[in-house]
Amino acid sequence: MNWQEIRQEYPHQWVVVEAIGAFTQGAQRIIPELEVIQVLESDSHAAWQAYESYHQADRNREYYVLHTDRQQLNIGVIDAFGRVLHE
Repeated sequence: MNWQEIRQEYPHQWVVVEAIGAFTQGAQRIIPELEVIQVLESDSHAAWQAYESYHQADRNREYYVLHTDRQQLNIGVIDAFGRVLHE
């Protein structure tokens, strides 16, 4: 699914998603497809706990915690030193 489809299907909710086919372009992550892993209606803390458990189980997969009120993904890139990259 793309982000707009997820927003339509799960309005006003926290979701844990996995990025499929993601790549970096400049200072942004471009994510053409997302898979919804878990939906949490209104609890950001529970969403982050779910993310942590998925991330610990498989650190090679790219997971995100997002709220579907967010109109665009606009996910920036952070380098190995924790600095946000800028274009």
